[in-house]
Amino acid sequence: MRIKVAKTAGFCMGVRRAMDILLDAANENNDDGKVFTDGPLIHNPQVLEYLEKRGIHVVNGQTDLSKSTVVIRAHGITPTRRKEIEDMGAKVCDATCPHVMRVQSIIKKYAAQGYSTVIIGDKGHAEVIGLLGYAEGKGHVVQELDEIEQLPSMDKVCVVAQTTQDRRMFKEAIDRLKTRYSDCESFETICSSTYKRQDEVISLSKSVDAMVVVGGRGSANTTRLVKICESQGTPTFHVETDSELDLSKFKDFDTIGVTAGASTPNWMIKRVVEKIRSYKVNRYEKLLFGLKSVASFFIGSCTYVGLGAASLCYASTVLLGIQPRVSFCLIAALFIFSMQVLNHFANKEAVALNEPVKAKFYERKQHLFVGLGTAGAIASFILGFALSKSIFFCIFLASLFGIFYRLEIIPKSLSKIIRYRSLEQIPGSKEIFYSIAWAVSTALIPFLGTRKSFIPSLAIAIGFAFSIAFIRAVVLDIRDIQGDRILGKETIPIAIGKELTKKILIALTAAVSVLLFVSSLLGWTTTLGYYLLPCVAYAFGYQYLFQKRIVSEGLLLETIADFNFIFAGIIAFVWKSSHF
Repeated sequence: MRIKVAKTAGFCMGVRRAMDILLDAANENNDDGKVFTDGPLIHNPQVLEYLEKRGIHVVNGQTDLSKSTVVIRAHGITPTRRKEIEDMGAKVCDATCPHVMRVQSIIKKYAAQGYSTVIIGDKGHAEVIGLLGYAEGKGHVVQELDEIEQLPSMDKVCVVAQTTQDRRMFKEAIDRLKTRYSDCESFETICSSTYKRQDEVISLSKSVDAMVVVGGRGSANTTRLVKICESQGTPTFHVETDSELDLSKFKDFDTIGVTAGASTPNWMIKRVVEKIRSYKVNRYEKLLFGLKSVASFFIGSCTYVGLGAASLCYASTVLLGIQPRVSFCLIAALFIFSMQVLNHFANKEAVALNEPVKAKFYERKQHLFVGLGTAGAIASFILGFALSKSIFFCIFLASLFGIFYRLEIIPKSLSKIIRYRSLEQIPGSKEIFYSIAWAVSTALIPFLGTRKSFIPSLAIAIGFAFSIAFIRAVVLDIRDIQGDRILGKETIPIAIGKELTKKILIALTAAVSVLLFVSSLLGWTTTLGYYLLPCVAYAFGYQYLFQKRIVSEGLLLETIADFNFIFAGIIAFVWKSSHF
């Protein structure tokens, strides 16, 4: 079975912006007040459930808003409603979509000039209710074309559309209104992303046997996408989550199209796609599916990244000018393997949001992986102790640090003075400590095992290992930024923004290139430094592929990013073989 996913599926700009504003307000909020939204932020029950867990609630009639922050959702509200909220003592944080703001300003401007307003949209929809508030009592809503004939006589008419309206219906409505009213001003107010989404869905539904539309049933734009698909004569299934999919209904279809409403998060789309993908495959597809399952197990189980740690350890050892030893590589593999596995269970919610397939995989084999992760950590301790006390002490400290990383060390009573109560809450700490763990296990431990005094090559090896691990971690965090923000995690892309983060990664890539070249030139390291430059180019390459959305999702991105560690080991092995 083939699956075609619409490129425009998922959060639109207005929804993403509203979510960012809300989460920023929640992060900045202190214990003196609460954060509310005036109505559901988006029409997606699953996202709203996550927001409730973070203490972000929807305003109801009995809500005490004094000393609180109320976020106006992307749909906007009436001026009267805004004043009511302010009069209740709340701070208003406006997350109205800029496209909706434009429609509000048009209505306000023409209402002041005596125009009556006709809004082509859904009666009772939050955006439409908000727009009517700017019409000075002279607003009318047209949901169906036949309703145009029922409109009263009006001297001057201003016509706008709900920003998520069907473009074809709006054009027809304008033609009819201009025929009926001589003084009629019309404005194209449908959001560009909306009609691009609609145009793509029309094209996609013509090229597939059936369509699946993912999104909340209370979402007007999702419901509209369903109607557009159905209008093309394509069998269409509307689901909120993957659990609603009845795969038996797809038995007669070979190609399935998947799209989603503007308020549907990426992880929901991923879950639906993966569930459909697992159903009804031919022999050739079964073989490919089987191979992919083996690869998924190898990568998802962290065996692949453990192999990467062993390979990077080998490269770092050769870069240091030390004779590689299997024991060093094994300690690195066991330590990184156990760290990755146990972190999956410590970050269950984040994994469930950002990597739903991997989350299910670990959930099914929870006892096995908890046992393997624990065994890996213990084995690295035993092996480290057998080699030297300094290596054991280093591994022990790193593990202890990992345990205390998530503990809230600072008392809640001091939260007004010290914002971050645990190391985990410090912005960027995740990527930095993750990279330190890689540098320690792949570069520092081999150095300690030789009992040498400090040499410049140690700093170079640690810098190289840290950098390529850091680039890998940050790229994956940019991918997972949506889910991390909802869970309140302060990763580097969230703290400083995606664009600045990308510039920092490029600068770091350039700096590592210079470091390797100069260190080899000056004899601080072996000439392997020259030959490791392709690893830096490789890191830049997958950053580029990710930024251009050529490679942007789950298993493939992780596979490509983690191969850089193995690539370093291969280069080091070839270099060493040619020099000895």
